[in-house]
Amino acid sequence: MTVEYTPELLEYMKEKGHRNISVEVASSTRSDFEVTEIYCRYVRESFADYLLEKKGYRGVATEIGRVLFPPYRLEYEETVRFYLKKTWIFRQPAVEGITL
Repeated sequence: MTVEYTPELLEYMKEKGHRNISVEVASSTRSDFEVTEIYCRYVRESFADYLLEKKGYRGVATEIGRVLFPPYRLEYEETVRFYLKKTWIFRQPAVEGITL
């Protein structure tokens, strides 16, 4: 598997001092509809170590830091691409190439 960042995301991460991205799986437990989705977030170095050691995440070293993948059964394409998602004034990482 190859991990890629868009230039826009790389620039933003360097500007803000982010080094690690964690891929997470979120599920609703108190809804009439069952919703499960994949989302990404920036994590600090200490929390990244915690996820690797205690929660069984798998880390992949990249050009700027690490990407942490959860211990769930997900389907990965050959190339996983991270990009910067803008919602109003908020910016967060998003991913293409991973499905439930």
